[in-house]
Amino acid sequence: MRIYFAIGCVFLFAMALFWSVDSSIVYIFLGAACFFLFLGFNSRPVQNSNQSFRTSYRQAELENYPSTDSIADRLKNLFQGNGGQGQSHRQPEDAMAKGRKIALIVGVTFFILFTIPFFATIFGSNGAYDSLSYYEVAQQQFAAQEYDSAYLNFKRALELEPEYAEAMVGCGDILVIRNERDSAILMYDNALQINPAYKEATYKKALAWYGQKKYNEGIGILVPLIEAEPEYYDAKWLLGDCYYTLNKYDEAIGWYEDVYQNGGMRSSNLCYVMAYVYDTKQQYDKAISLYQETLTYDSTIVGIYKRLGELIPGDEGNIYRTKAFELKQ
Repeated sequence: MRIYFAIGCVFLFAMALFWSVDSSIVYIFLGAACFFLFLGFNSRPVQNSNQSFRTSYRQAELENYPSTDSIADRLKNLFQGNGGQGQSHRQPEDAMAKGRKIALIVGVTFFILFTIPFFATIFGSNGAYDSLSYYEVAQQQFAAQEYDSAYLNFKRALELEPEYAEAMVGCGDILVIRNERDSAILMYDNALQINPAYKEATYKKALAWYGQKKYNEGIGILVPLIEAEPEYYDAKWLLGDCYYTLNKYDEAIGWYEDVYQNGGMRSSNLCYVMAYVYDTKQQYDKAISLYQETLTYDSTIVGIYKRLGELIPGDEGNIYRTKAFELKQ
């Protein structure tokens, strides 16, 4: 009896330890835990309500001695009405035996209900998952910020298709999130060896380099990328950031303007950095306009109100100075 409870507790502990690796583990471990816990409940000795008080000590000892029957024998005897006891210890069925039968049925039902989704995940109508199926599941998990599970499924896709460049990039993206940028860059390099024209791999490699403060290396691969893909505005924005961080404002503002003119990528971050660049270049009209546009995206930036209050004189400037004071409070 105790061994079943112990096994059930082990499964519960394993579920708590590994649940983040894959959601299917929850199904299989919880189902197994329920099964063994109910089996442990079923294995408790039955007290026969019709047994005579005058039974000899030796007879009572024999009747309550733990059965050496196998699990299969216990299940067979239980459904035959023996309350889970062996053939040599058959007792009349009473309320406890019926309770055991119900408990086992419930336990088996829980086991089946929790394991069906697990096997449904592993085996579909066309058999085991192919590399594309694992990749699509990984993408969904990545979007849901289930990064451990996503990484596992990207790796499964690569096991089935070792030259799956998109799955390599997916692994690289998760490694960047884990702050393992060197390993991520290796993944992007592997993808580029398979497909040198894979623009996403090049862009994300440059982004990883940016995170490592290797701005010149990023510039070195972004420039030819943009020459090959003139409409790749994410790459242009990143190139502008590289130049900006190197204090090369003249080079940076050109790329920012290109992104800004696209229209669809305007945001508080883009307008703010452009306003600051124009401010440092003493082109105050452009700076004021962009600072004001930034506030349409985010009206809580105290520094912008303060700077506009300094750049704009008179009553119009008072509005920004007052707002800056209020936000500071």
